[in-house]
Amino acid sequence: MHKHTIRSLIIIGVVALALSGCGQKPTDSGPASQGSTPPANGGQTAPPDQKPPAEKEAVSLPIKAYFGDEQATKLVEKEVTISYKDEKDKYMAALQALKNVPQDGKLVPLAGALGFKSAELKDKKLNVDLTVSGEGRLGAPGEKMLLDAIRQTLFQFKEVDAIDILVDGKPAESLMGHMDLPHPIKREQP
Repeated sequence: MHKHTIRSLIIIGVVALALSGCGQKPTDSGPASQGSTPPANGGQTAPPDQKPPAEKEAVSLPIKAYFGDEQATKLVEKEVTISYKDEKDKYMAALQALKNVPQDGKLVPLAGALGFKSAELKDKKLNVDLTVSGEGRLGAPGEKMLLDAIRQTLFQFKEVDAIDILVDGKPAESLMGHMDLPHPIKREQP
């Protein structure tokens, strides 16, 4: 019985000690106690005349995106605005725009079955890696319109001369099994 009482007192003491530290503010009057986090540079603060590097602001860019009409029989061009922070992210933002139909019309997002993994520009060739979900596959006319939508959306960027579409990281003969998928798709010369 005596051992049980001692154990109970020890447990109560440990719990009381743990709870006594909760909710108390530090008594230090340094920068950490004023609600800010300590500087990551070893406790040194920047001189007052120098500001810390600012986070990049998002750039908004109006582009043309392409969707199917209400019956998904023809391609419809809509101006949309994309936002991105780094120049390299604008291609992914443009591709994502193909998945989001503007509110002002009854349009079909042809890219609804696609998951865009990456879009990287190297030597004027944009490498796009994507995945295709099984339930959102289109027939031959829809697949052709989707490829046209991707091509027209991405070729409006003057620095892109070719697009190489990879499915799950690999070159595929076709996106959804109906249309040939060239590697790369080249910009048509006027």
